Amino acid sequence: MSQLFIKTVKSKRISPEEQEFIGASLELVSNALQNNTIPNANSIIGTAGILYIYALGSDKQRNEVLEFINWFKNPESENNFSNDLLSIVSKFFGELQLERIGDILERISLQKSLTIAKKSGELVSSLTDTTLQNLYQNKVDALNIDFTVAILPFQMEVLDPRIVTVQPGKANEMHRHAHETVFIFLKGQGKVLVDDFENDVKAGDFALIPRWCNHQTVNNSNEELVFLAVADFGLTGKSFVGNYMKTARMKSV
Repeated sequence: MSQLFIKTVKSKRISPEEQEFIGASLELVSNALQNNTIPNANSIIGTAGILYIYALGSDKQRNEVLEFINWFKNPESENNFSNDLLSIVSKFFGELQLERIGDILERISLQKSLTIAKKSGELVSSLTDTTLQNLYQNKVDALNIDFTVAILPFQMEVLDPRIVTVQPGKANEMHRHAHETVFIFLKGQGKVLVDDFENDVKAGDFALIPRWCNHQTVNNSNEELVFLAVADFGLTGKSFVGNYMKTARMKSV
């Protein structure tokens, strides 16, 4: 965990807004240390405050903190920080995630209904629902790929259920992503590949797709293979530090 924040910054997986969010706190710490001033208690809080207190421990620790602040501005340079400092700055990662999903966590704890439907029919859907929206599709004859994805007409914070239709004798591409998913097969038959595992599936079966596994769904029948993919995309899409969409394949219709 202590190296995760370092790797995230070094690979430039934080947004400009997040870079500015942390950079502003680090700049306050740097100014206080270099000018030998005592910062306002309300100006340096959280991980930045802990980092400032650590820097007061010795000249060596002060110099290491200043070195880290300079490195954060130019993360392409090499670094060799102590485990103590790494343990502190790793907490920045938690602050980034809280900034991203804190609103969801707050609504969970408020225990208030999030129902926004104006009529009961808005809370149900079906394969023939005209409000199903085509999200994307992919067809590559050379790779035997031909499938479409439609999104259900529900507004949700964490779950993101989608209807996937794979054409007869075709497949979707082998891919991987951060969100975990359960496939609920509604029509047809085929097989699901998950890393080194392969399972036959048919209507009425369920399949688990763990986070970051390589997976693919193949239709080996003469009819469409249709399944409901229920993922926690709404959570992982926000909590993943970096550009999550670059990790998940998507081709617009």
